[in-house]
Amino acid sequence: MRQRDGRSSGCAIDRRTMSSADVERAPSAAAAATTYELQPGRLIRIACVSVVLCIVVTFACATTESVIYSDVFPVISETFVTEPGSYIAEFCLGFSAWVLFAMVWVVRAYLETYASYKGDAWARHARRSAYVGYVGAVCIALTAAINMWESFVAHIIAAFTFMFAQSIWIACVLAQLRAHPDAVSTVSYRAKCCALVGATIGVLIFTVLSSAVKREDAYSFIGAGEWLAVFSIIFFAYTIAWDFEAKKVAVVLRVPESNTSHL
Repeated sequence: MRQRDGRSSGCAIDRRTMSSADVERAPSAAAAATTYELQPGRLIRIACVSVVLCIVVTFACATTESVIYSDVFPVISETFVTEPGSYIAEFCLGFSAWVLFAMVWVVRAYLETYASYKGDAWARHARRSAYVGYVGAVCIALTAAINMWESFVAHIIAAFTFMFAQSIWIACVLAQLRAHPDAVSTVSYRAKCCALVGATIGVLIFTVLSSAVKREDAYSFIGAGEWLAVFSIIFFAYTIAWDFEAKKVAVVLRVPESNTSHL
């Protein structure tokens, strides 16, 4: 990861940091590499918008096809159990899972750069908490791949683990940002706190009502809890895009070109 002002984190794609002397000694190697710069903030925005549109479109399709009743607030998973909603969800959620996995990786590098010192406890905290975020990314991919009608238990476990893991990861990120207030703006930090509150309340509603009462008696409340948790997680991801763009964060890929001559 590299910032456009020239600063590089210790987690760049090319992890070896070259000095100016190294560049002078090896001009041909530097010239032979093709550089590609990716804007993670822009990619995160696209993923967030695609998930929101996916939920809206699949909800409309499910209501039109009478898969769900129009007078209830449905569980999100039940809106993409039939075609074409299932295909839309698999594509959009699968794409978002890849983006989420990459976002967690870049956030870890971001925290190591702006919210820790090299080798200190907060740097280790960023690395360890990232594993929780990776679990959430894998689980949202499983949620998309396993239809609720194909395997209810596997789908629900994956969906719940996604919401639970992401809520924990968000809390870990906020704990580190609170200790390093200069890492993000005040507005961004407060927005992230709101996202954590919403995700926590949503997960609690979804979990408690699903296990404590009959599903038919609290269907709309269970669905509302899931929607609140999911949209809070999406909103948190969107605030990450703010931070990346404010710091002008970019992921730089260096692809070495082949110097093999043809006979």
